[in-house]
Amino acid sequence: MKINLFLILLFSLCLNCISAPMQSLLFTNATQHVNGDVTGNQITSAKILKSGKSCAVSGLILNIFYFGSGNSIEEAAKNAGITKIALVDRDSVNVLYNLYYKECVIVWGE
Repeated sequence: MKINLFLILLFSLCLNCISAPMQSLLFTNATQHVNGDVTGNQITSAKILKSGKSCAVSGLILNIFYFGSGNSIEEAAKNAGITKIALVDRDSVNVLYNLYYKECVIVWGE
């Protein structure tokens, strides 16, 4: 029984539901620009007037049972009242190898 619990815990440590570009043992804070155009242009011709944010917060032990809600482009746009999306960014915070993490989607537009 002890070996089974150890294997489950070890397996859960290897599963990562976060998408930070680089995970560390102590602390990671990364911001990424998600863009549909490889030349760095905006996704649409919308102006960048406001931004909205949608975050999901979870942790290693909590993630076994529940992954936090949020982290969607639609929710971020709705929170700021954005109808035309210009850019999409992501922000990730990771502490002590997924003991606590927060992922956010940031939407810019008008």
